[in-house]
Amino acid sequence: MAGLVVACAVAACSGTTGGNPMPSADPTAPSADPSAPKVDSPLPASLIQGDPCTALTSTQIDSLFSNTPTRSPAAKDTGVAKSCSWGDDTRGSLIGIQFVYAWKHGIADVYATKGRGFFKVLAPVQGYPVVAYGPSDQRSKGMCNVAVGIADNAAFEADVQFATSSVGKGDPCDDARKVADLAITTLKASA
Repeated sequence: MAGLVVACAVAACSGTTGGNPMPSADPTAPSADPSAPKVDSPLPASLIQGDPCTALTSTQIDSLFSNTPTRSPAAKDTGVAKSCSWGDDTRGSLIGIQFVYAWKHGIADVYATKGRGFFKVLAPVQGYPVVAYGPSDQRSKGMCNVAVGIADNAAFEADVQFATSSVGKGDPCDDARKVADLAITTLKASA
């Protein structure tokens, strides 16, 4: 956890710009990719039906920002996911959590987008499979989205956008993975 605080303090962690993070994978993909990893210790799929604004505790959120962040007033439903974001408007950093209910096959729906943009398998988080993905590789702009499979039929997304002054000073996918790790801890506690 100390690495996250240091990484985010230096990089001023955070998802997309001031708007809502949006799932980058095609949630209506007709078939899931059978090569996607299975979730060995699934969490209840019903967790992604809840409020993504509760996926991170106040203490966790405060540890990610050097200034007090603002939060989206309430979770927003994008038609494929419920999303919540926190940001430091003065520095341009943002993090977001999306409970993507359209991914009926969990992370296998994200694997089905391989070859249609950016796709990079990352080390699992607490045993749960993680992949960085999107229509294109936005790491050079300080942005990354990661999908995390919590069950074979459920996944969520963590988004990060670095502060403007920190772009190019680290890999935002590493920080997105760390945000996902915090969210898994919170989700496990509420399971």
